[in-house]
Amino acid sequence: MVNQHFENIIFNKKNIFLRSWSTNNDPIYNIIIINGLGEHSGRYKEFASFFIKKNIGVFSFDLIGHGKSDGLKGHISNIKDFTDSIEEVLIEMESENVLEKKEDSILGKIIKTEFDLETSIPSNQETVLSEKAGGYVIIYNNYSQNQILIATTRLLTPDNKLYRITERINIPAGEQVKVWAEADQLGEEYNIPPTSFIIPGLWEGLQDKIYAESKDGMNMQGVPKYLVSQESINQAQKNIKEQAEIQALKTINEKLSNNLKIDNRNLFMKFETLESSNINEESETTILKQHITAYGLVFSPDTLKEISETKFVQGLPDDQSLIKFFDDAFNYEIVDINPEKETAVLSVSLQADINSKEGSWDIEKNKLIGLTQEDIEKYLKGLKIEKYEISFFPIWVTKAPSLEDHIIIK
Repeated sequence: MVNQHFENIIFNKKNIFLRSWSTNNDPIYNIIIINGLGEHSGRYKEFASFFIKKNIGVFSFDLIGHGKSDGLKGHISNIKDFTDSIEEVLIEMESENVLEKKEDSILGKIIKTEFDLETSIPSNQETVLSEKAGGYVIIYNNYSQNQILIATTRLLTPDNKLYRITERINIPAGEQVKVWAEADQLGEEYNIPPTSFIIPGLWEGLQDKIYAESKDGMNMQGVPKYLVSQESINQAQKNIKEQAEIQALKTINEKLSNNLKIDNRNLFMKFETLESSNINEESETTILKQHITAYGLVFSPDTLKEISETKFVQGLPDDQSLIKFFDDAFNYEIVDINPEKETAVLSVSLQADINSKEGSWDIEKNKLIGLTQEDIEKYLKGLKIEKYEISFFPIWVTKAPSLEDHIIIK
């Protein structure tokens, strides 16, 4: 049986959609498929099936701007948007109880917690134009008994402008109810600022106890239309993620001593939707309820940094060598977790100065002849060389020499 799994992860503050195919058996090894321009991971379903039949696990993800990942569809502002999500040092974290540790892995512990969260936020409001002024009013009942008001109940302003509520309401004693009201007549003179209303249909002795107020005034509009949108669903998801992160870290750190407590970089969460409002559903509120499975990774960041730097250096071409790493640029994030095997994969970002032998950047001296410093900078940027130093000698020289052997690259 072929199993297909979907998941979203955050990479460089963007959602990356992951897709994997597997069988019920442990794969002999795994492969990763990277989609091409204008494609998405779902197009490789049949291709993946070929490997699954041979018990080979297949993983894929939608590149930025493709499929279900974030980004303007089909648009790429810089090729690094793609390469940054691919060219990262991957380090595996194994259980601290493993009998034989891999050379390029770190030891650690996974702590799991599960819980449900629910959030409710206002849906998108669409203003509907109307020939009559209208707006929401609040009916207050400061009397000792409940009060029912039928649709078309009159509301009167201090300057005798008449409005009517649009639906039947029941105001419990000591409470208040919000309801839409509109002008009894057409005309812009019914556009008014916030004010109070008496309810002339009530007995005069009740009018100071049961009354109405407009907080926003009356304008030429009908009852607003509230719609659940993708934007409100996304905001609800964001709210749950923020709440989940706080709750998960609190629960996990309560089980750890002070020297082992983790932060959000060591947290990996999976979200399962239990209940959700539907897009384009007419509702004043957008509701989302999810089950969260959170995993906290406990390991030594120093060990991770050391092993990552070693792996990075080992992967350099023969014509390049390390000058130095920038400690402030070290960062990592969790790519995947296998709770059953107690393993995890971490993506580590490193920044370093690299020394390259002459010619390794394909710099052609004959293309530098006679160029100014500005022209040389444009040429080097075209080769994707970001850090360089250009100097002319003697100091009054402003262009590259006309002879190649007078141009020195090191």
